[in-house]
Amino acid sequence: MKNALSVLFTLMFLVVKAYADEPPSWTPYKIVSENGGIFSWIHFGDNDTTKSPWERKWALTVYTKDSTELWEQQINPTGYPEGKLSNNGKYFSYVNYWYYSDSPVVEVYRRNRTPIIITGDKFGIPISVLQQTSSHQLWLDDKGYHYANGAAQQLIINTRDSNTWAVDLETGELNIVGVNKNYVYVLLALALLIILLYIIFRRRNKILPTLAQVYRSATCVF
Repeated sequence: MKNALSVLFTLMFLVVKAYADEPPSWTPYKIVSENGGIFSWIHFGDNDTTKSPWERKWALTVYTKDSTELWEQQINPTGYPEGKLSNNGKYFSYVNYWYYSDSPVVEVYRRNRTPIIITGDKFGIPISVLQQTSSHQLWLDDKGYHYANGAAQQLIINTRDSNTWAVDLETGELNIVGVNKNYVYVLLALALLIILLYIIFRRRNKILPTLAQVYRSATCVF
């Protein structure tokens, strides 16, 4: 089962990578919740057809399965038919596959609440791990993002540096919940190196003469 899921995630990522450089469609679209009980429409929020689609106002409207409207809010789409609607219909999340350090990459629209907006720099991703496409940089790993299982009101985001983040959908707080162990090992190694250098510095008056004596002895032998 795990192997099948891994293959599925990999295929999804390859599709996203190929799709990432496609031009935006800027057309209204529908997103259905995972349980199929709620759906949303991302559509034009005005009637001004003289403007280009990206210049017009857009709205997010959430409905129950029988088309009863639950809530509506103005939205700032990117032109791509993306996003995830929570099973309870309270949250609509959009995570941009393209990386921008000083622009929003995560937007969570909430019923009767102000949206949660998070810029790329908050994730502290090393530039070296960002994947370059023909025109953009990708920052999500093949698991992408999803809502947390169970009672926790969280959006889980997996980044290319193998870290896992959780966005609290009530408070908007961003926390790291899974750390890449390779970075932990590097930090530990650096800490040990600093401690070693400190010890050598403190005891340099004893260590340096000893090293000099060893060197002289070695040269005499040869």
